[in-house]
Amino acid sequence: MSSLSKLIRNENMKIYRRPRTWVMIAFLILTVALLSGIMKWDEREDNHANWKQIISQENAGIQKQLADNRDLNPDHKAYLNERIKLNDYYLDHDINPNELQLWDYVNTSASLTILVTLLTVIIAADMIAAEFSWGTIKLLLVGPASRTKILASKYIATMGFALLLLLLCFASAFAAGGILEGFSGVNQPHLSINADNVVQESSMIVHALQKYGFAVVSLIMYVTMAFMISAAFRSSSMAIAFSLLFMLIGTTLTAILSGYGWVKYLLFANIDLTQYLEGASPLRPDMTLSFSIMMLVAYYLVFQLVAWLLFTKRDVAA
Repeated sequence: MSSLSKLIRNENMKIYRRPRTWVMIAFLILTVALLSGIMKWDEREDNHANWKQIISQENAGIQKQLADNRDLNPDHKAYLNERIKLNDYYLDHDINPNELQLWDYVNTSASLTILVTLLTVIIAADMIAAEFSWGTIKLLLVGPASRTKILASKYIATMGFALLLLLLCFASAFAAGGILEGFSGVNQPHLSINADNVVQESSMIVHALQKYGFAVVSLIMYVTMAFMISAAFRSSSMAIAFSLLFMLIGTTLTAILSGYGWVKYLLFANIDLTQYLEGASPLRPDMTLSFSIMMLVAYYLVFQLVAWLLFTKRDVAA
């Protein structure tokens, strides 16, 4: 077994031997269960009995809006027309879109990746700073492994924990959906409008993984930032506090500063790639998907470089 794999195993032991870790895992699963229960409880019976009438009324309202507002934004107008097509498809194929299916629980659970990010940020912010707080950093560095390998093992173990939480979130929501609605809905297709303006059916699991995928981008960036902050502080409590602070206020601060052109260069302005999906609008009109990806890559490399410099060059004699 290579030295890096041994280091990763050692870091995993540190993570999973702490009761706090299992409390986090239990909290995530309970949150998924609670969210699923609320969805089932909030489901209205009248949406089942009168769903065709509801959809027909919705189409009539959309058509009236299109007729009364001919100067609508082209993107919004296209969205409304697509909505009409989907509603017509539901009526023609006797599909009740208001009826909960298994995949509705999985798709909704994608919003809980913010909780996964919070829990992982706590672990990441503690990975290096805790070694200084506990006084174990010297014992770690006297071994034959280089500081670069030690740092890499900590980062890999942290991302492994994040992956575990994501899998548990997905699996818990899938199980909850199957228990509450039945597993027969596993073959339910995802309906969308293709480039030819025709309703098409696609894999629902691919759609669910795409929703999780967009959320994973922000998870990776926030966790990497927390890892860098952990390398900067000798106090685990300060590292966790600063990491959570940046994560919680970053998006709000960016929205407040959205009127300034330079805001597009901030991490938080580019971290949500769903702003480039059809029907959504980017924070700034001059922002593009390729620009945001380049900014994220640049920030990621800077975070990794700063963390490496702080950890490998720091004098731990004190």
